[in-house]
Order: sequence, then C-alpha cells, then structure tokens
Amino acid sequence: MYLHPEAQRLLEDVRHAHEQLMAHFHADEAHRRAFRAVYEALESAVGDVDEAHLQAPIDGGWSPARILVHLAEHDQGIEEATRRGVEHMIEHGLEHARSLWQARTPRTAP
Repeated sequence: MYLHPEAQRLLEDVRHAHEQLMAHFHADEAHRRAFRAVYEALESAVGDVDEAHLQAPIDGGWSPARILVHLAEHDQGIEEATRRGVEHMIEHGLEHARSLWQARTPRTAP
C-alpha cells in the first residue's frame, strides 16, 4: 500500500499521541490492540490516495489531512482521557477512521 509522505507524517503524529496515552494510562493489552486497530483503520483509509484527495474537504468539512491533525491533537488530551476514559479516545479515533474510509468510496444514488 502506498502512503503519501504527508499521510505518513500525519499518521506518525497520531501513532505518537496513542503511544503517549498508552504509556500514561498503563494500557492493558486490550487497549493496546484497540489503538493498533484505530491506527490500522486510519492507515487503510488514507492508503493509496493522492495529495489532492488528502487535502480535499469531505462533504464541505475537514479534509482527510485535517482529520488526522485533529486526531493527533485530540489524542494528546490526557485530561480529557482522564475525565472521559481511554475508551472515548479509541471510539473517537474509530469514528474518524470510518468517516475517512467512507470518503474513499464514491457514493451511489439510492
């Protein structure tokens, strides 16, 4: 799978944020697997996309690149993770991975 260099950099920022969360909260194996699953889903969602797709807004909103920046910033929120739980961080990442994946595939009319 090809990863555009910007996608690689942004994914590395997300991975770093996840590693910090896991270390801070002494994540158990289930949480570690969940964070790996989030990362892999994000990686798959932005794999094999070009710069134009990476920077293009999704449905008039954020671009895939902006979503990855948001996740990296959000997932550095130790205070939020303390308040809402590590599970929130995992769920949040999965929601964004799903939206990125849906943006990859052209929608067909019903």
